[in-house]
Amino acid sequence: MRKIIFFTLISISGYAASLESMLLESVQALPLNYRIIKTCGDWRVKDTRGYYRLVVADVDDGAGSEVYVQWITHSTLEQKSKLIKTLAFSELNNDHAQYLIQTATCEKKGGFAYVTIKALYEHDEKDLVHHFLIRLIDIGKYELGENSVVELFLGPLR
Repeated sequence: MRKIIFFTLISISGYAASLESMLLESVQALPLNYRIIKTCGDWRVKDTRGYYRLVVADVDDGAGSEVYVQWITHSTLEQKSKLIKTLAFSELNNDHAQYLIQTATCEKKGGFAYVTIKALYEHDEKDLVHHFLIRLIDIGKYELGENSVVELFLGPLR
């Protein structure tokens, strides 16, 4: 009886592990410079529904970062998920004036999704953190809020 229970437990745990690993190869194939990938809220245009995906990727061996938002449809019984639009932020994705993204969040508030970015700027003479608030307003369209800058504190409290 113990052998049957032991064999059953091994079989169940092996089955569970195989279910959890269905996308292992796809995840392993992701480029290593894709540092942040997260979803943030749903969108709807007429009868089409989907979600936002925020992607932050390092460029130039980590010297800077680029930020993108994608509009992706939800899968249905009739159709798989589909990428509708990928948006690059020209204010942040500039190889002559690079930002190194420290944090990137995305959340839905009211009828809009908001992306919040904290980043270091390559041309600053001292350590400053730049804060960006981006409101996604339509597929492929956004409004950039006021950029605020805060000095980065790097010393011990006195």
